[in-house]
Amino acid sequence: MLNNRAFLKLHYMREHPVLNLGPLRYNLFGKIQDEGQSAGNFNISSSETTREAFTLKDDAFKLWFIGFVEGDGSFIINKDGYLEFRITQSSKDAQVLFMIKKMLGFGVVRVQDSNRNTHCYRVRDKKNLLKLISIFNGSIFLESRRKQFKLWLEAFNLKYKENVLYLDKELKPSLNDSWLSGFTDTEGCFTCSITENKTKTGNLIRLRYILSQKGNSENMDHLANILGGKKHFIKSYDGYNVVVNTTKLSPIVQYFSVFSLKTKKYLTYFNWTKIYKLITNKEHTSIEGFTLIKKYKNNMNRLSSKEQILESNMLKVIMNTTCFSVILFLLVLYVIYILIHDIVNEVFSPVWLMRI
Repeated sequence: MLNNRAFLKLHYMREHPVLNLGPLRYNLFGKIQDEGQSAGNFNISSSETTREAFTLKDDAFKLWFIGFVEGDGSFIINKDGYLEFRITQSSKDAQVLFMIKKMLGFGVVRVQDSNRNTHCYRVRDKKNLLKLISIFNGSIFLESRRKQFKLWLEAFNLKYKENVLYLDKELKPSLNDSWLSGFTDTEGCFTCSITENKTKTGNLIRLRYILSQKGNSENMDHLANILGGKKHFIKSYDGYNVVVNTTKLSPIVQYFSVFSLKTKKYLTYFNWTKIYKLITNKEHTSIEGFTLIKKYKNNMNRLSSKEQILESNMLKVIMNTTCFSVILFLLVLYVIYILIHDIVNEVFSPVWLMRI
């Protein structure tokens, strides 16, 4: 059951894989070096780098942001040698991207793919890329992300003739900071399963908190340790799930009461905690309590269904709008054709020629 349940998140992970720049390293760096420097000319003292040092005053937001980016962010070097930082989200959660832009004070939010209903937050200019470097350098937890960031920072130094040193330090998330909240907003889920049993043993209700990640085995060990959960290898996508079951959820519920989720995943979590409280208060054994649990579980399912319906409707609107635009364009062309045809017939008609 775990393999099937664990996952639902898989399709999203496949849509947003961790960027692997290894094979492209030589060509990309060669492209960057062609923009005005040799490999030995970037190792200089930079007053601009110092001047652009950037510190987020809100430490809770900073660690949430780092966790969120480690789940869904990308440090990109494109084929033309340009550097970019990007976070992609489903359009239904675009509000979190606008919140990030507001908190940081820079960047652009726009539609990334209207067919797939995605928005992105994007930063490309040197000044603000330096600010992001100040945030992430030495503060990344996942091994794959540290490697990605290190390569991206090397490319930044080459392109802009800077000498920003890579800080080889590893962030260690705990239940006393907001990193896990940001990571859960992208890579976590809250599930509830009910097995109805009419015998004296009663109904079986199982709550789970699950984190999913492709690779990064040692990092997942750390998360399992601080959460009191277990790490499971999921062969179907060569990744890991950290799973915390009903009896060990108390620290997690306490954690999210302090470090709240910022995406619409909070709505699912809200109903999930309602079920958790009914179970911990032993109310799940009563008919009234069990009825409430089924209601909250249906709310969780309905939220998921509404999101799918919303995305489907948005796609239909886009398609209908596109079709209408094409039809309108063709209609305008037809009217223009008729007008030109009438003018030509008038100009070259025998009556007009006789007048000449």
